Amino acid sequence: MAWSLMLALRSRGVGVAWTTIVLKHEAEIAALLGIPVNRTPAACLPVAYFTGDDFKPAKRVPARERTYWNKWGSRREGR
Repeated sequence: MAWSLMLALRSRGVGVAWTTIVLKHEAEIAALLGIPVNRTPAACLPVAYFTGDDFKPAKRVPARERTYWNKWGSRREGR
């Protein structure tokens, strides 16, 4: 559901980022935002209007350069 919201916001020129900082500081975030103690925040979605002139995807390292097979550092060759 959060991903769908992010896509909808982007289609309207609004920037959003999925953050998980709430997991590390759950108690402080819950207190700050008034989240009941019987609820667990799973993600925080900061939302803002984009003010730049070129909204484009960030540069990313190809997944095959970050993916290992069977053990750390072992690459799958030939694909």
